[in-house]
Amino acid sequence: MSDLVERPMASEETEERVRDTFPLEQSPEEFAARDGYGWLDFPFARFRYRDEALDQWIQKVGQILRAPDQLRACQSKYLNAAEMRLIRRYMEDDDERLDDD
Repeated sequence: MSDLVERPMASEETEERVRDTFPLEQSPEEFAARDGYGWLDFPFARFRYRDEALDQWIQKVGQILRAPDQLRACQSKYLNAAEMRLIRRYMEDDDERLDDD
């Protein structure tokens, strides 16, 4: 079964929300580098979108976020050392909160 058949079509409302939420002018790689650390799950990649370019952008972000090595490579390309430190601190804080539960 192909990927297009497995993913249900997003509602028009969801597609509009995706357009309003994400900086589609950025490459998927740069978005993942700058904002991917905050997504434990990327539910938008579960759907397909009427706009093929939008669908490809969302699917590429989802692919990067599911592959830690790809995400780290994108972060190395797009982020400076200070930004990388902030992400590490954010992730460490999240890990500590999870450990306290």
